[in-house]
Formats: sequence, C-alpha cells, structure tokens
Amino acid sequence: MKLHLKKNDLNKGLQVVSKIAQNKNNNMNTEYGIFIKAVNNQIEIQANDYAMGIKTIIPGIIEEEGETFVANPYLIELIRKISNDDITFIKKDTDSKLIITGGNLKFECATMNASDFNAVEIVDLGYTQLETNSLILKDLIDSTTFSCATDMSKAIFMGAYLDIHDTNISMVATDTHRLAIKKALLETPIETPLQVVIPSKLLAEISRQLPVDIPEIVTITAIRNYVAVRFGNVYIKTQLIEGNFPNYERVIPTDFQSEIIVDRDIFTGAVERTSVVAKDAQYNVINFTFSNQKIKLMSQHPEYGIVEDVVPCTMTGEDLTISFNGKYIIDILKHCRQDKISLKVKNNSPMLVTDQDKTDCLFVVTPMRNK
Repeated sequence: MKLHLKKNDLNKGLQVVSKIAQNKNNNMNTEYGIFIKAVNNQIEIQANDYAMGIKTIIPGIIEEEGETFVANPYLIELIRKISNDDITFIKKDTDSKLIITGGNLKFECATMNASDFNAVEIVDLGYTQLETNSLILKDLIDSTTFSCATDMSKAIFMGAYLDIHDTNISMVATDTHRLAIKKALLETPIETPLQVVIPSKLLAEISRQLPVDIPEIVTITAIRNYVAVRFGNVYIKTQLIEGNFPNYERVIPTDFQSEIIVDRDIFTGAVERTSVVAKDAQYNVINFTFSNQKIKLMSQHPEYGIVEDVVPCTMTGEDLTISFNGKYIIDILKHCRQDKISLKVKNNSPMLVTDQDKTDCLFVVTPMRNK
C-alpha cells in the first residue's frame, strides 16, 4: 500500500474515528485501533469497539492499493504535529511496519494483522429506514441525553428511546427522577415504526460527528440489534440496549395548581446562586415558594448556612412551596431555548417545564421530600 495524503484531510478522518480508536483499553494486544483501507480509488479509515463502528472516507492519491491495522495510541497525535502538509503512507506486504513520512519526519509504525480487525460493513437496507437532517438529529440528541441514567442497575435508562411513527419522531430520556422529551417531524412518513433504545454514550459520539454549519441529509437504518446512521462521508453503526422502554407518556403531568412564567436567564442565575451551599449537602435540595408573582428560592447547609433569592414571575393559580434537586433544574434550564419558560406545578407532584410558546421539547422533574 502506498498513499499520498494531505495532512488536513488525514487529520479530519482520524478525528472522526478517534474516540473509538483510542478506547481506554487500546493497546497493542487488543483488537482496537485504526484500520486503513485503500481500494477502488477510495481511502477508508475505520474504528470499531464492537459497541460502535465508524467508517469515513478521505481524499488522497492511491499509488498502490492495500490495507493496514494500526493500534498505536500516538498515531493521531503524531499526525497532528507533522509540520508538512504532504504525508505519505507506505506498507509493504513483506513488512509489518507502516512507514509514515512528512517533510523530514519518518515514523516506522508497528501494525497488527489486518484480518484481526472487525471491519465496519455498510448495510443499506434494514427492516425500516428514514431520512432526516443533521440539525434535527443533533437537537434530538442534545436536548435529551443529559437525562439518561448512569446507574448500571437501570440499564434500559442508560440510553435514549427513539420513537418514530408516520412523520413523528421523538427522543426520550429519563433516569426516573427527571424526563426529557424532544419531538420533530419527518418530511416523508416512515413505513415501519421504529422504537429502539440507543446508549447515551454512543449518541453523544454521533452528535459529535454531525455537521452543524449546514444541514446535511442523515439516513437512519434499523437492522436487527443495531442502528446505522449515515451522512456525508461518515457511516456509524451502534448497538442497541435490549429491553422494553416504559410508557413515558404516563408520567407527563396533566393536572396542575399553578403555572409560572419566568425569565429563563434570571431564574437560572437564581438557581445557580442558591445551589452554591447545597452542592455539598445531600441531594442538593432547593425549596421553591411560588407566591405573589414571585419565586422565592431557599437552600441550606447544616454547617455553612442558608441562601435565599427572589425572582419576579407571572403566576396564575394557587400559592405553594415545593422542593427540587437544584442540579436537575439547572440542567433543564440549560436546554430550554426561549427567553421565557413555563413551570406548571402541583403540591408533591412532578413539575412540567417547557418554553413559553413551544411544546416540542418538554421536561419533567420529580419533587423531593425535605428531611
């Protein structure tokens, strides 16, 4: 194999696969690493950790076709630091080393048997398929996955639930203490409904790869126990979490005593300030009192004291006091988009949070009992 590459193109390709290729278990004795294949006038870079496989295509000149498998944790950093724009890869069939040159630099990089790599094969057909765009998919992921569980005992909640039927697409995440739902529409109805749970860590990697400057068509294909996502020159396959995701619509509250409209930035600042002394206390509890067109926030620490803050609001309904985890409230507020948000509350019941004039994204947070 002999390839002539531009540093910028090579760097971009390596960055696409870097998180998977540089798995914390990556070393010369594992099957993790970077697979490079040059055939049919196409240069592929792949990585696969079995939970997720990524493939991307980069431009370059193929002088000799071939393939190589590199499990070297320093490869990506070294390529990034080469000062010359022109880089050459040479791998002879009779030699186990990949020779990388750029300017005056020469790197003899050890390789592994290419047949040991679990190649990422593109599958264009599955039991269902749909198209959306990169901005919509990224928004679905980023608006919800912060609510996924991190506790292994709640395996089904360690991913986000992708629910698609007709032209409706929803992504749902919960750790049983808070719930995030983001909805969007497809231009073309899906023929076969799709309900799958995708691990949050893998969704974060997909989000990292999605282009944000210009909307790009994304094709999602469901095949057995995994989902494939394809956009531009990038192809990603991710395993699914097995199990049945609970009926999330049942936990969305519909009965309220009061609705509060408040400025998001002002309210966020007050919650952050009030959380300061509660951070070290168990559960990060903040008491919220809704009364007289104001929200009074109060937190206390047994050793460090009490913090109170007040923000103005527009309120309809009954006065009440209810407690929530301050961190959960801050996380939700960071994912609201409008200047004004709506809080719908009832004593000792979950609170519903949305933007004032939009309901395509909603959040539910359960109250806490004061000890």
